[in-house]
Amino acid sequence: MTRGSLLRILPRKVVTVSEPLLRRARLTFERLTPREQKLVRLLASLLAGLVLWQSVTTLFWDPYQAREAELADLHSEMLQVASLAREIAASRALIQAQSQRLAREERGFSLIATLEEEADHAHIKSKITRMTPRTLPPEGAYRIAMVSLEIDSVDLPHALFFLARLERSPHFIRVTRLSMKRRFNDHSKIDVSLDVEAVQPS
Repeated sequence: MTRGSLLRILPRKVVTVSEPLLRRARLTFERLTPREQKLVRLLASLLAGLVLWQSVTTLFWDPYQAREAELADLHSEMLQVASLAREIAASRALIQAQSQRLAREERGFSLIATLEEEADHAHIKSKITRMTPRTLPPEGAYRIAMVSLEIDSVDLPHALFFLARLERSPHFIRVTRLSMKRRFNDHSKIDVSLDVEAVQPS
């Protein structure tokens, strides 16, 4: 049997099978009272409307909702990319400004001399018991100088004033280690230990 002949036979079989069912349903419907017939028509209309709505939802609304979700995700990703781009631009501007500032750094800058000057301004120069300079491995085109300090028997306000002056220094100075201990024989005084680094052009 060819495919064409099979396609011609199938509709006939469907009609043959469905005719008795439709006839039985029609007879059953005709035996109903007018009120029951109205109720059946109403239920049939509701069922047809439900099927139609489900078809419309499947064909149109669901794809629309999926597209809306994709657009919302894309918009969120675009906002994240824009925010990241602004952060990168700000970082580049900061790096450029810091590079220009480093380029203007005085070649004769001395970290030890600067620390002594700041300690003198904070009135704790006489309390410095040890200053140990070190040279750290360079970072790219810049060299790193470090000095370890021990400051004994100072009060907290003077120590904080000294640290604040270091943080506000026009040079690239950073405190990388800080330790404060209260003196056992005088609780109004503290011993301070810190490492200070300075970044300079090579």
